[in-house]
Amino acid sequence: MMWTRRVAPRAENRHGFHEIFFLIKSQVEPKHFVMKKPMSFIVLFVVLLLSVSAHTERVYEAAEGFKAPEFMIETGDTTLTLADHRGRYVLLNFWSSADAESRLATRRYDDMLGDSSATDQRLCLLSINFDRSERLFREIMRRDNLESKAHFHVSSADAGKLAEIYHLSHGYRSYLIDREGRIVSVNPSGATIRKIISSR
Repeated sequence: MMWTRRVAPRAENRHGFHEIFFLIKSQVEPKHFVMKKPMSFIVLFVVLLLSVSAHTERVYEAAEGFKAPEFMIETGDTTLTLADHRGRYVLLNFWSSADAESRLATRRYDDMLGDSSATDQRLCLLSINFDRSERLFREIMRRDNLESKAHFHVSSADAGKLAEIYHLSHGYRSYLIDREGRIVSVNPSGATIRKIISSR
């Protein structure tokens, strides 16, 4: 008698196993997909929240396109604030007689704006000096023939605060600020200032 090996049932069983596997998989995968969608929305919401938070923190920043950081400084009988000049352009200039580049820039700005800063309704010069003493500041003003109404000396404590919020640790800078208090140019030339003022 010859014995024959029956393999068909195994093949059928194997085929049946695959059918069961794919049936289970088809039932499970949609559930995973449904679970992933809410997670993707949560992740997207967190990213948007962080982006909005970062933007809010940088609304006021000493950089072009941002609102100029506000300050209030007492110097002599004068209180210096940017808010007092809202409605016209402000050329905010930081300088020291010990820094040749900022001193030369101050002389150029003063020649262009110093004598009309108090009366010009479009633009004013607000020039802040960081010299070690007010006596030295007055002497430099006299030597450089600067318009006294446009320049102010601040104490070392106030100088430190301004240097921090306006990022002056690597050098003095000047900022052209528009009527809404937004910085439109950093270290602008005379030509840049005239172009911006005349075009707006």
